[in-house]
Amino acid sequence: MQRNLGLDILRTGSISLVLLHHSGITIPQLVRPGLGGLGVEFFFVLSGFLIGNILLNQLQKENSFKTIKTFWYRRWLRILPAYYFMILLKFIFIDHSVGLNIIYYLLFLQNNFYGIQFYDVTWSLVLEEWFYIMLPFFLTVFLKFNGAKLKNGLLFFVLFIVGEFALRFIYVQLKGGNFSGLNGNVLLRFDSFMIGVILAYLKINYVTIFNKLNNKLLFFTSILGLIGYLFLINSFKNPVSYFDNSTLLKTFHFSIVSIFIGLMIPSFFFLTIDGINKKVAKVISFIFTNFSKLTYSLYLVHPLFYFVLLTFNPNYNKLFFFLFTFVSAIALYYIVEKPFLKLRDKKIKE
Repeated sequence: MQRNLGLDILRTGSISLVLLHHSGITIPQLVRPGLGGLGVEFFFVLSGFLIGNILLNQLQKENSFKTIKTFWYRRWLRILPAYYFMILLKFIFIDHSVGLNIIYYLLFLQNNFYGIQFYDVTWSLVLEEWFYIMLPFFLTVFLKFNGAKLKNGLLFFVLFIVGEFALRFIYVQLKGGNFSGLNGNVLLRFDSFMIGVILAYLKINYVTIFNKLNNKLLFFTSILGLIGYLFLINSFKNPVSYFDNSTLLKTFHFSIVSIFIGLMIPSFFFLTIDGINKKVAKVISFIFTNFSKLTYSLYLVHPLFYFVLLTFNPNYNKLFFFLFTFVSAIALYYIVEKPFLKLRDKKIKE
């Protein structure tokens, strides 16, 4: 998919929520999820939409293991180099106390089998990586059973999401579990991504339906619905305790948030700035396009700075946090991320 201004704006907004949260700027009344957690939920749905669009297009042309291998190759050259660089950088130069347990991080197993304390923000990357591994198999079977037909396709998607509800319900009944235990559990969080995949499915196969979702009333209703829902679950006397003890919320919460977000994506996808001054439009496009390109690097580097600054100066200047984070993200992007993206594109063409 070519760069899309609306989706770049959405990426920029999502990473901004994460950076604000970890810099200490947040909304006190927003506890479940926090500002950063909300930004990550936007990323999950958007990631499902973008990846679903790529993979469905490829598999509908050639439903084969060769297609799946090509998809994995592209994703891993996109994700792994910068991820491994930052993990090993911290392990070698800052904190090597995890010892051989670093293997859990290298294999994306830390969420379920070790813990995320060494590099906490990687919990979301674990979910994404395992979703990328699972999705091609789901869509292969999906297409074998004529999933391109609307009724069949929606049935598959509904069964998948209901299956996630069932897994979370069973998990809560057997193990209890608080918000954090559910939030980072690989098998219990794929429905957020799948809502994005459903949108990609409609965009590719049922353009009329997808276009109808580009609706101002629906867009603003979704925003108000999300705000209203978050206000409701945070309005209790102790929202953390209420959430952690509510089977209903722990079963359905993630999908509720993701559905509201998903209903906003078509409006972002079709967003244009054609009606404004060309120079202004060019500046806006330049800012959001380049900010969006740095999103992954920003996400990876920013924990190092809030960890170091909080350790040595709890009253640190927020400006330094953002300055160091952006300079480091630009360096990571141009030194590691971009060269591997070029290598990926070169190899695929060959």
